[in-house]
Amino acid sequence: MAELKVEIDGKLVPLNECGWIERRPCGCIVAAVVAVDAPEREDGWVLATAGQAHRHLNPTKRDRDRATKAGLRTELITMTHYRKNIGANWECDQHQKATA
Repeated sequence: MAELKVEIDGKLVPLNECGWIERRPCGCIVAAVVAVDAPEREDGWVLATAGQAHRHLNPTKRDRDRATKAGLRTELITMTHYRKNIGANWECDQHQKATA
C-alpha cells in the first residue's frame, strides 16, 4: 500500500501517524481511533476521511444519527499531538473542573 499523507496545521504527515477523535460541542472527547490499523488484514482499516472515521466510530445508522443530533464533530490529529496534549484527559476545561 502506498503511503498516504495528510496536511495538518500546514504540514504533510503520514496518515499512519494520525488518529481521529470525536468531540462534543463543549470540547469533550467521546471516541478516538487510529487512522490506519493493519490494512493488509481483513479486519484492518484505513480511515482517510472524516466521513470514514465517523462511520467507523458510529457503525449503525442509529449511532450516526445520534452523533449528528448531539453535534459531535470528527477531527484528524497526529498521534504525537494526542500523546503530548490529550492522553487520558478527554474532558473539556468546563467538565474537567466540574469533576475535580
